[in-house]
Amino acid sequence: MSSRISPDKTAPPTREHPIDRFAATTAMRLKDKVAIVTGAASGIGCSVAQVFAREGAQLTLVDINEAGLRETLAGLPEGQAIAAPADVSRSNDVRAAIDKAMSKYGRLTTMANCHGISLMEDTRIVDVSEETFDRTIAVNLRSIFLLCKFGVPALKQSGGGAIVNIASSAALGGGGGTSYTTSKGGVTAITRAVAFQNAAEGIRCNSICPGPVDTPMLQISMKKLGLTTMASRPGTIPRIARPEEVAFLITFLVSDEAAFITGATYTIDGGATQH
Repeated sequence: MSSRISPDKTAPPTREHPIDRFAATTAMRLKDKVAIVTGAASGIGCSVAQVFAREGAQLTLVDINEAGLRETLAGLPEGQAIAAPADVSRSNDVRAAIDKAMSKYGRLTTMANCHGISLMEDTRIVDVSEETFDRTIAVNLRSIFLLCKFGVPALKQSGGGAIVNIASSAALGGGGGTSYTTSKGGVTAITRAVAFQNAAEGIRCNSICPGPVDTPMLQISMKKLGLTTMASRPGTIPRIARPEEVAFLITFLVSDEAAFITGATYTIDGGATQH
C-alpha cells in the first residue's frame, strides 16, 4: 500500500539530507560563468540563483514579479547579480533582459530558464478555453523560443555556453492539465532542436523534467487536481523534491563537468517515471 505524504514534507527529521552534505563540500564550479536565470522571484528559479551565486556565477535575474526579484536579489552577495524584470512571453522584454546582461557583464555563458505557470482553469481539454491555452503556451513555450532565439547569438558572441530549460514530468506522463502538459512537452522538443542546431558552435542545450517540487506552483497543481496530499509510489523516494535539488542538477548541466552533454532530457522525480 502506498504511503501518503504532505507537500511540505522533505526528509525524515532524524536523517541529514544529502544536499546539506553536498552544499558544504562543493567548490565554486561556476566562477567563470555569466548567467541569466528566469523565474528567479520564487521556487526553482530562486534556488538556482542562490546556488549559482554560491558557485561563483555573475547573474541577471529575470521575472515578471518585481517584488520577488528584489527579495531574491537581497539574499545574494552584493554586486554579484542584477535584476531585469520582464514578461518572458514578450520579445521586447526578452531582448531587453539579454541586452542588460550583455551590457553589464560584456558576455553571456549560461541560461537557466526556470519560469512557468500552471493555471487553475487548465483542466480537461473539453473544458479549457482558448485563452487559457494560449496564455500557458505563451509563458511556458513561446518564452523558451524567444529566450533561445535571442540568447543563442549572445552565447555565440561569448564563445559558446549552455542552456537548461525546465520542462516537467507532466510532459512524460500526461498529468498536470492540457495546456501545461502540452507546453512542457514542447519545451523538451525545442530543447533538442536548439541542441542539434548549435552543437558545432559550442552551445549545449538540455531540459529537465522535475516531478513534484516544494514550490508555490505545486500547491496550485494539487488544488487543480483535487489533491490534499500526494501519494508515493512503490519504488520511489517517499517525499517531494526540494527546489535546491533541481538547482544542483541545473548547476551540473551548465558546468564544464557536463561539457559532452547536450540534447538530453533529465528526470528528477524520485524514480516515478521509471514505472
